[in-house]
Amino acid sequence: MTESAFLRRVSSLIILATSLSIIGMMTYGGCSSGGGSPAPTRTPGGTGFPPSCDGTFDVSLSCPAVSLEGSVCLTYVYDVIDDSGPEPVVIDDFVTIRFGEKCTALDCFTLDCKNVSSGAGDALFIVETVNGITVGEDVAGEINSGLPEGPIFMGDNEYYFDCRGTIVP
Repeated sequence: MTESAFLRRVSSLIILATSLSIIGMMTYGGCSSGGGSPAPTRTPGGTGFPPSCDGTFDVSLSCPAVSLEGSVCLTYVYDVIDDSGPEPVVIDDFVTIRFGEKCTALDCFTLDCKNVSSGAGDALFIVETVNGITVGEDVAGEINSGLPEGPIFMGDNEYYFDCRGTIVP
């Protein structure tokens, strides 16, 4: 894939995620405390989220699963890809999940998630990278709204989850 094709794809994904977020808010009726997600609030110099969201956006590079387990304020969007053949095949696209609502960290790199989507059901996520940086116990730092990627196990099948971005509720 050429660099310009990659940039076009990334730009398209950003526009798509933003558009879907805006359409969802318009359909839902805007920001409120209903719907099971934190309602953005107006605080001077703040993030627009309630105080309970503070500290839940950073994904640790040394223990990403625990960080994601505590993230209830961001919805992550990812594709499930079967890369076992000669050409990668998207099994499920534009899957959304709030890791903090559906998942439990089994260790620093493994998330056990229940009912992640209608097609996937339960899944086991292994976080190998965050924003393309290989994670590990000896890797320092955190990434704000970091995008995890790695193998995903659904039933007896192993796939790859490709995180496309986050949607702010």
